[in-house]
Amino acid sequence: MRRFPPAWREWAEPLIDAQISAGMAGMTVIEAANPEAEALAIAVVMREAQHLGISAALVTPDRALARRVGAALGRWNLAFDDSGGDSLMDTPAGIFARLAAETALKRLEPPTLLALLKHPLCRLGEAEGAFREALRHLELTLLRGTRPPPGSDGLQSEFARFRLELTKLRNGEPSSLHRSEMRARLSDQALDRVPPLLARLKAALAPLENPARGPIDFSDLAERHRQVLIELSRDEQGTVMAFAGQDGTALADAFESLADLDASSRLLIESEDYPQAFQVSFGDHIVRRPETAAASLRIYGPLEARLTEADRVILGGLVEGIWPPAPPIDPWLSRPMRQQLGLDLPERRIGLSAHDLAQLLGTREVILSHAAKVGGSPAVASRFLHRLETVAGEANWQAAKARGLGYVELAQSLDRPSRVEPIAQPAPTPPVLARPQKLSVTAIEDWLRDPYTIYAKFILGLSPLQAVDMPLSAADRGSAIHDAIGAFTQAFPVSLPDDPERVLRALGEKSFAPLMERPEARALWWPRFQRIARWFAGWETSRRSDIQSVEAEIQGEISVLLANGRRFVLTARADRIERRHDGTFAILDYKTGQPPTGKQVRLGLSPQLTLEAAILRGGGFPGIPAGASVAELIYVRLSGNNPPGEPRLLELKVNRSDPPQLPDDAADDARRKLEELIRVFENESQAYTSLNLSMWTNRYGDYDDLARIKEWSAAGGMGIEEW
Repeated sequence: MRRFPPAWREWAEPLIDAQISAGMAGMTVIEAANPEAEALAIAVVMREAQHLGISAALVTPDRALARRVGAALGRWNLAFDDSGGDSLMDTPAGIFARLAAETALKRLEPPTLLALLKHPLCRLGEAEGAFREALRHLELTLLRGTRPPPGSDGLQSEFARFRLELTKLRNGEPSSLHRSEMRARLSDQALDRVPPLLARLKAALAPLENPARGPIDFSDLAERHRQVLIELSRDEQGTVMAFAGQDGTALADAFESLADLDASSRLLIESEDYPQAFQVSFGDHIVRRPETAAASLRIYGPLEARLTEADRVILGGLVEGIWPPAPPIDPWLSRPMRQQLGLDLPERRIGLSAHDLAQLLGTREVILSHAAKVGGSPAVASRFLHRLETVAGEANWQAAKARGLGYVELAQSLDRPSRVEPIAQPAPTPPVLARPQKLSVTAIEDWLRDPYTIYAKFILGLSPLQAVDMPLSAADRGSAIHDAIGAFTQAFPVSLPDDPERVLRALGEKSFAPLMERPEARALWWPRFQRIARWFAGWETSRRSDIQSVEAEIQGEISVLLANGRRFVLTARADRIERRHDGTFAILDYKTGQPPTGKQVRLGLSPQLTLEAAILRGGGFPGIPAGASVAELIYVRLSGNNPPGEPRLLELKVNRSDPPQLPDDAADDARRKLEELIRVFENESQAYTSLNLSMWTNRYGDYDDLARIKEWSAAGGMGIEEW
């Protein structure tokens, strides 16, 4: 390199430095922690330009960053023009088409089915929103909770079974439903809207729902798919909404392009692979957004930016692999082979990106941005930034970064509250007349541990919604076992059949029938129930020798007189009450999980069994006189493991060395504590607070989010880390 004389160097260096400083005066460097923060900072820059009345353009080859910036601009309702377009699969029509294929070929999985039916393009021959109420009832009855049987036929049969169980419940017959469920509160008039929806859905999905087994031509499946979309999206006027609009036209053109393929281009695939193949095949179709000519904010790719001008240019996504792009690795052609064929070398794209960057740096005001992490992994800033930093010098570069830090701080302050104040624990005090005057023994535990649950459930009338497509849970297994044993006990209250195990298994088959389509029920739960049936038959045979009769699933209640003349009613549904030959009674409760300990019962934390004894002594169960004596309180654990079943006599002791408390005394104590609790909450100043017994860390509440426990209990030994 030619060296300048020292005199020239002394004259030229200040001039060059002055020119670099003048050029850097209009440059800003934004260093963000992640792409989300980078996008929000860029949106702040563009909003400032809108406020100043100047045009601004984001130039980036990163479409993910462009979409993030567009979403951030939407929070201020700022109009912008995006020249990049969207993949057909990301447009409403493409999403609707994908959901239709997945719903039909995946046997109507509840999450996908709900997304399809709630999509704005789903019309099923009616106006928009015509099936809104029917869809809400379908979601509540079938799609929330345990997954229904697969397919359209499975949905229709499961809905018919639900209506039958609801009829049983309303007639007072044994049913798998509970009156407290939200589903049980739906009227017949509301439920009558569901069958027409299921019928139209079945007819619309028919071309694609049950394809032939074996490899099928991709274009044939696509034609069936197109027919499904037509039937799903046809409105009351016959317009096919899926093929309307710019994205719908692109979708229709994509289907037509498949129909034009010749026989040599046919592709055979399995039907279950079609949704993924459809998404891959149509994913490269780009749908351009309508141009907003009056918008002063624009988002360009590097190619479109060559022909445009803006007062402020933001160069986003300046990290290695994006700007410049990583050179593609060609597994077939080496560099000498590409040169011989006259093809460009992979590095040419790097030179083009450098050219685009250099051209855009000539704008009066330039903002350069990059993120420290991309995709959760550390990212390397673009080599172009490092070269600019070297040329600019330390002082100029730090000044540019300081200007960019101001935009980052503005972006962070958008979602930062001006003041943080901890909220107090909710303490609602409803009027006495609004407070519940009738509760079951199972609700008393919530009243003791978490009174806010009683407030939300019985005063506000709120019921928790089950999650969509839940797997079979321990509650489903417990209900099936309870139903089978309850039906057996009701059928044979005095004497047992000749083969009790066979009869109990037959009743179990009926109870487990709705669950047997699930592999875990067939492979795990049903064998466990068979072991339970074998154990229960032997245990029941030996126990009946000292029992006069047995009552199962028996309803009972007692009332407590209050000071103002009103009465509080305590209800119970006892699993089993035995009348012994000596005139005393035994109360049994079946538990498929772990029964409560004697200490928990004595402290009043699990008072179900002792309160049932109190109802019995108060004459609350039919056919049992007041003042009757309770000889035993027993939990019967039915696990199906080893051992399959186990009776556990409930013994209540104050100290380990003390003799156990008599069941009659335990029942009287439970009633006395209940009356004290009732009278405490008869005081209108007594609040229904949340999490009264926080030392039980394994608690789970349906209304914990409503009570905002994680906000007010974040300090004082009840932090989130202890949950």
